Amino acid sequence: MNLILDFGNTRIKGGVFDGSILKKTAASYTLKELLAQFDKYTFHKIMIATVVDIPAESMSMIEEKGACTFFTSTTNTPLRNMYASISTLGSDRLAAACGAYLLFKGSAFLVIDAGTCLKYNYTDKLGNYLGGGISPGLSMRLRAMHEYTNRLPLVNFDEHYSDLIGNNTQSALKMGAQLGMLAEVKGIIELYKQFDASVNIVFTGGDAPYLQKGLKSDIFVDPHLILKGLNSILNYHI
Repeated sequence: MNLILDFGNTRIKGGVFDGSILKKTAASYTLKELLAQFDKYTFHKIMIATVVDIPAESMSMIEEKGACTFFTSTTNTPLRNMYASISTLGSDRLAAACGAYLLFKGSAFLVIDAGTCLKYNYTDKLGNYLGGGISPGLSMRLRAMHEYTNRLPLVNFDEHYSDLIGNNTQSALKMGAQLGMLAEVKGIIELYKQFDASVNIVFTGGDAPYLQKGLKSDIFVDPHLILKGLNSILNYHI
């Protein structure tokens, strides 16, 4: 069994794999709670990807479960990493691309990871990871308008909001953040299709279902794309 741990900016996500088969997933704000959900498994290998520093105490908890490998942007993967500044590439971006490679090997694809940040990751049909873009995610947009102004309130995401014309401050903020993000993603997809008409699109991340619904699209969504990508990289090194 493989254990995959993905330390994000807000939560820790984990997945248990038997070979390439995903057996169980979990997510938590604390490592102890997450690992408790995997108590019944014995692990041969553990892959860790993180965008935050992991405390020594947490590392000790993980190492008790099995041999650990850290994934970084310099780790060998099935993709050729063509990013110009490899040392600054977030491991989650490359891992998501490796997950999509399992689905679209031999074809070009764009992964749109809708998490804390909105990340675009393009890989061509030859398996070259080229890069993409990063912009604020949905909660970051809403929070930034509150924190960087004196009077705008902090509003919560409303999955049912759809009015083009916000008739009060709260609805205006929702319109700008939510419909604005939908418009951004739609426009970026159109630009990529102009660049490469054959490109496949896949969504992942916590806000992916909202994007799919809002764009009224049959674009593929895989909430576990990063975990699957990390597991494929771990298997690639076994």
